[in-house]
Amino acid sequence: MKKRHAVFGVIALSLVLAAALVCAQPKLEGGPCEGTEENPNGCPRVWVEVTPAFYEESPADHTYIKFLRGSGRWRSFPCFGACRGGAELADTESPTWEQNEKIIQFMADMEPCKWPKHVYLIVGVCHQLANRGLFHTGRIVKNARMYEWSSFIYQTYGACFFPLEDYCMGNCLKESPLPGAWRPGAPPACTPPKKPEAAPGKPDAEHRLYWEHFMNPELTFEDEKQMEAQMKSYRHELLRLHITQRLGQRYVSDFLTLLSEGQDALLKEKRPLDTRLYEAKRLTDEIIDAYNALFNKYLARFRAKMPRDLYERFFGLTADDKIDMRIFMPVQ
Repeated sequence: MKKRHAVFGVIALSLVLAAALVCAQPKLEGGPCEGTEENPNGCPRVWVEVTPAFYEESPADHTYIKFLRGSGRWRSFPCFGACRGGAELADTESPTWEQNEKIIQFMADMEPCKWPKHVYLIVGVCHQLANRGLFHTGRIVKNARMYEWSSFIYQTYGACFFPLEDYCMGNCLKESPLPGAWRPGAPPACTPPKKPEAAPGKPDAEHRLYWEHFMNPELTFEDEKQMEAQMKSYRHELLRLHITQRLGQRYVSDFLTLLSEGQDALLKEKRPLDTRLYEAKRLTDEIIDAYNALFNKYLARFRAKMPRDLYERFFGLTADDKIDMRIFMPVQ
């Protein structure tokens, strides 16, 4: 697992600095998001890479999808920021077929899977977009720094509600080209002789949970209230999973109600801010500061009711840290 570093204090980062750092990257042959590298076994693969988001000492990881063809030619999908120069993120790599690249590209880089920049803090951040790009592999970016926090607000694949239902994960999957053409595993030439057809890796528990709640073909939602009820059930069960994974099963009874009720209240208060951002169509310092104030208010509530060590493990923050969402800002 990628070593985590403590978040030190309030992080203040200007969008100008973020854009300058990303734009300063040297160009590779064919553009900044593609190039060539050695690929000794000739196996096409897909994985996520991480870079500090968006300055060297950042406590958060920026994530992006990278696809390597059998020829050694690679292409990456920037997820609103850097698209090269990062390190492979643990537990995200999968062998794949080259024809799967088109589906990954759509899921990671095209609307409605990739939401517009001006609704970035409404639907999700780069972590959720990278998870969409990995959807067919069943992998997620759970080892990215500050994924604990981003997944608390935006879950695994991003928020889903009116008026941004077009960018829900379900619509992303419906619009994805060739959804039935995905080929799991690796081509026979890339597997040991005794395994002529590689089996797909075991899907992550977060991926399985989403599948159980939303991918049943017999499941239908007749109105917005039914969809919201299903989303609430999903968020509740995802919190249960995260408590189990990060703290241990014995803490579910202690903190599930606290975190679930707190999350519901936080997201309810977040909706007016989402409306402001949606109508403004641009991320202003005033709006970002309003999000920060809201998020830090609820973190203070959780911090007051959870032992320090458990709070830090669950949220991936130290008890003295405050959130500044500028560390997740997209390049403007």
